[in-house]
Amino acid sequence: MSTLVDTNVLLRQFEPAHDHHRAAVAATSRLIEGGEPLHIAAQSITEFWAVATRSPAQNGLGLDIASAASAVAAIERTFEMLLSDEAMVYQHWKRVTGQRVFDARLVAVMLAHGIARLLTFNGADFAGLGVTVLEPQAVR
Repeated sequence: MSTLVDTNVLLRQFEPAHDHHRAAVAATSRLIEGGEPLHIAAQSITEFWAVATRSPAQNGLGLDIASAASAVAAIERTFEMLLSDEAMVYQHWKRVTGQRVFDARLVAVMLAHGIARLLTFNGADFAGLGVTVLEPQAVR
């Protein structure tokens, strides 16, 4: 079963002091080792970059451009596929949009690419959007 990895899981992998760091690393490692196709969306790379280059005082990682680029390169090497942002995504997005437009857009990427699950620490954010949520702590 294919799984989309949410931005918060990507970010936690680069925050060793965060409470969710171990769960993020363990969940993605276990799924990859188990042959699970894990995907990332172009939107998630954009969101990752925004948080990674923001200062810690503004709830960011405080990485410089070179470090953020290195982190993105590591993400791209780790995950099987960077899902494209195409016209088909836009067509799906128009059907699921609401107040949570960025979450709905990730769901649209999933629908457009036939991805069944979302690995996220924020499962409640995706309630009612028609996808199966997998919490990293639940991956065994």
